[in-house]
Amino acid sequence: MRFLFSLLMVCGVLQAAEQADRPNILWITAEDMSPVLGCYGDKFAITPNIDQLAKESVRYTKAFASAPVCSPSRSCLITGCYP
Repeated sequence: MRFLFSLLMVCGVLQAAEQADRPNILWITAEDMSPVLGCYGDKFAITPNIDQLAKESVRYTKAFASAPVCSPSRSCLITGCYP
């Protein structure tokens, strides 16, 4: 019984260590926003927290929509399926 418990503990520790290597992903979605953020070069936008996050992150500068309107395009992002 003690051996089984020890084996389960080791497996749990190994599993926890393996998951620590996964990246943190923060997905920010806003309705009809455009690149109106300081990190994208807008001189009038005051967004210090998002700008700091962008400095420490991967920022995409080219994007394409799967549909010309918001709802199907957003659904495509969330599900990974075409509208």
